[in-house]
Amino acid sequence: MTVEEIFVGKGSKFPGLLGVVEAYIDTLDVDEGDRSQINKYLDLVRRRAIGSLQTPATWIRNFVRSHPSYNRDSVVSQEINYDLMVAVDEIERGVRRVPELLPEDYAPTDGYHSKPNSP
Repeated sequence: MTVEEIFVGKGSKFPGLLGVVEAYIDTLDVDEGDRSQINKYLDLVRRRAIGSLQTPATWIRNFVRSHPSYNRDSVVSQEINYDLMVAVDEIERGVRRVPELLPEDYAPTDGYHSKPNSP
């Protein structure tokens, strides 16, 4: 089986891990806002599994390989590392758009991915 088949499924024989997760979520009492956010996460996983979005590892590898200071010697210099960290920070803050890595509708969060506990 391919990664795509494992995650997305293979015809009617195997629903894929995402299909199993979606079926499970359907059995829960999840409000519309939470379900929408869950669907965004599942879509991100689906798109990475089918190859329409790069994985972070692929994006980092491409960033390093295309950096002007990279000498194709497997050495990631301080300059390259610094530029990579700046790029990652800019992506997370929404300053830099990277459509090959994240969906177009990606919006940075305040660091919290769930509702705070209520008293």
